[in-house]
Amino acid sequence: MRFAIPAAVIAAMSLAAAAAYAADVPKLDVAKTCRPIANDRSLAIDTDRCFKTEKQAREQLSREWANFPAADRSLCTQTATMGGTASYVELITCLELKQNAKPPGREMTARPAALPKK
Repeated sequence: MRFAIPAAVIAAMSLAAAAAYAADVPKLDVAKTCRPIANDRSLAIDTDRCFKTEKQAREQLSREWANFPAADRSLCTQTATMGGTASYVELITCLELKQNAKPPGREMTARPAALPKK
């Protein structure tokens, strides 16, 4: 029974650490995003500008991350990392689109005229 209390404390600390981590912006590897596909130099990519834009997007996300619902953060993180590339710009764009998709207090109360009646 002596180990029950420390085990409970450790479990609580683990949950708190997981919750704190979930509240942090994920670390994305944007290197593939900012380099030409298969090193094909025919595609004009300004690598330095790409990295700078991704860094700015991450900084903005760091300031605003907690303002987005956890479900949206999870979904948009998955979306922003699909296909083997990752992008903070795509992540923040997804979050902003989700946020603006349903303005507060503007739930649909009437059936759109184009939909057939039941």
